[in-house]
Amino acid sequence: MAREKGRGITGFQDVATDGNVNANINNDVNNGINPSVEFEKIADPLEKLQEENPRKELTTVMKGIYFDSEVWDIIEQESKSIGRGGKSQLVNEIVKNYFIKKGLL
Repeated sequence: MAREKGRGITGFQDVATDGNVNANINNDVNNGINPSVEFEKIADPLEKLQEENPRKELTTVMKGIYFDSEVWDIIEQESKSIGRGGKSQLVNEIVKNYFIKKGLL
């Protein structure tokens, strides 16, 4: 397939902008901002959520342990109704209750 005579590939300079992409944008970036609202009050809800819901890595520890087959079968069966994380929740509650009865927690 031949090109038409006198017609070449468009160069970058032909399609690039003139570099003044902000020419039509209002330079006053503070329009619409309420100066009476303090930044601390805006950021506070996020910080509050982060404090109330710490990352899982900060509150839990992943450890591998062995269970007897019959114990594991019961854990599997009983945790199905709980959903994701059910096995961990079930085992944690059982171990916590045991430690509370023993006076360790």
